[in-house]
Amino acid sequence: MAGLRARLGVPVEDADALGWDGDALEAQAFGYLAVRSRLGLPISFPGTTRAPRPLTGGRLHPRRG
Repeated sequence: MAGLRARLGVPVEDADALGWDGDALEAQAFGYLAVRSRLGLPISFPGTTRAPRPLTGGRLHPRRG
């Protein structure tokens, strides 16, 4: 957080300081990314992560047996 404040030069607050449940928000974000990945939709983009192109979260390998 300190690094973000220093780099951005603006106030930075965490989710809990704003009255949000940070743990629940994190769980929802991972669920959202999991569904996008499962559907083959990108979750990383050049403009936000410097990925070379929009990329999915990998491949799903269903359990055998």
